[in-house]
Amino acid sequence: MVHNHINFSICLAKLKTSDIGWGEHILKLNKLGLGILLSFGMLGISLGAFYWKGQTHDQAMVVYQPSEVALGNEEEEKGKSESPVPKEKGRVNILLLGIDNKGDEPGRADSIILVSANSDTHQISAISIPRDTRVSLPEVGLTKITHANVVGELKGGIDEGTLETVKAVSNLLEVDINYYLKINFKGFEKVVDAIGGIDVSLPSSVNDRRSNLHLSAGEHHLSGEEALVLVQARYDLPDGDFGRQQNQFYVVQSLANQMLAPSNIPELPKLITTIRQDLLDTNMSIYEMVTLGVEFKGIDKEAMKYYQLPGKGISALDPLVGAVVYYYEPNKDGVKKVIQEAFER
Repeated sequence: MVHNHINFSICLAKLKTSDIGWGEHILKLNKLGLGILLSFGMLGISLGAFYWKGQTHDQAMVVYQPSEVALGNEEEEKGKSESPVPKEKGRVNILLLGIDNKGDEPGRADSIILVSANSDTHQISAISIPRDTRVSLPEVGLTKITHANVVGELKGGIDEGTLETVKAVSNLLEVDINYYLKINFKGFEKVVDAIGGIDVSLPSSVNDRRSNLHLSAGEHHLSGEEALVLVQARYDLPDGDFGRQQNQFYVVQSLANQMLAPSNIPELPKLITTIRQDLLDTNMSIYEMVTLGVEFKGIDKEAMKYYQLPGKGISALDPLVGAVVYYYEPNKDGVKKVIQEAFER
C-alpha cells in the first residue's frame, strides 16, 4: 500500500539506516532495555491503573478496541473485535512504551509491553512485543510496529504517535487497551537509585564483551548504573535480543517488587515525581498513580509472569524504507494462546 498523506522525508534516512540489514539493525538496539525498564518503573506504581477512589473496575475507560477492518473482518458496523478472551471487571490493560527519541526527531517505539493486571486475583501478566513485529498500519501497509509511533508523530505530534501504537497493539493482540504510559530513555538510573538499588536473580550468567559486563548466575544487588548496563546487554547471549528481554524481565520484576514493598509505599509520591519527569505521554494522573499503586502493595515476584509472542524472523519489503528488511512475523494462533493464558491469571 502506498502512503499518500504522510510526509516521511523527515525520518526516512533514519529508518533506512536502522532497518536495512540485521547487522546494522542490532547496532541500533542498544537502548531497547532502557525503555522496558523505565516502563516497568511506572508499572510499579500503576498496576491498579483503573482502581482509584470513587471508581469501580467496570468503569475503566477504553482508549482503543480492536478494529474489525484491521483484523480483516468484512463487517464493521460495531467497530469492535471479538476478543479471544472474555472481558473481566477486575482486569485492566496498560500499554507501556519506551521511545528512542533524539531531540525533536520523531522516535521509534523500541520497547512495547502490554501489562494486564487483575485486581481480583492480584496476578499480573506482562506481554513483550518485539519492535520488529510486522503489522499493518493505515496509509502505510505492512511495516514494523516500532514505526507506528513515528508515523503518528509525523501526523500529529507525541499524542498521535502514542495512539497509533495503541491501535497497532490492540489490533495485533485483539484486546482492549485502557491506559498507556509513554516514556523516553532518561531517568532510569535515578529510579533504581531512588529505591536504594535492586536485587536481581539471574538464572544464567551474563558475559557481554562489548560492555565488559560479567555477572554470574545468582543474586546481585545492582545500582542504577549497573542495572542500566545489564538491560542493554544483548551480545554474546545465546538467544540474542530475546535473551536480553528475559533478563530485562528479571530486573523489572525486582523493580516492581521493591517499589511496592510495604516499606516503600510512603515513598511512592516521591518516586512518582522522579519518574514523571521523564514521562512523555499518559492518560493517567499522578493522583491515580499514587492511589492505584497502593492496590498492589506487597505484591511478590511470583505474581508477575512474563510472556513473549511466538513467531519467526523473515525478510520482506518495507514500504517506508523502500528496501527489504528484517521482520518478526507473529504466529497468529500462537499469539491468541498467549493472550488466553495471560488473561486466565
